[in-house]
Amino acid sequence: MFKIILLVLLAIFFVLNGLNHFYNEKMLEEYARKRHLFSPKLSVIAAGILLIVGGVTLVIPSLLIVGVVSLSTFLIIAAFTIHTFWTETDKQHKLVEAMHFAKNIAILTELLYIGFA
Repeated sequence: MFKIILLVLLAIFFVLNGLNHFYNEKMLEEYARKRHLFSPKLSVIAAGILLIVGGVTLVIPSLLIVGVVSLSTFLIIAAFTIHTFWTETDKQHKLVEAMHFAKNIAILTELLYIGFA
């Protein structure tokens, strides 16, 4: 029962972040453009979809692996294309991006454990 509660909370986290990609699409699109992503608008929409689908499927036992794969895909892409702290020259930006990168890798590790352990 405890695992189900934690999965629901994790799912809510991802669904809300996915919805944020649609509510703040213009701002995130500009951020993606600054990071030189291919088709920033499409990237933001695709990320939002991955987050929402991944979050919802985390709480459906037969689709748990779909959720883990969707969210893992998002986290890997975001970590290595958006949170590229190693390219930052400003110390404050470098620190913020490094924290986001580390957060994504930590959540990725948690998801892989949930899905495959």
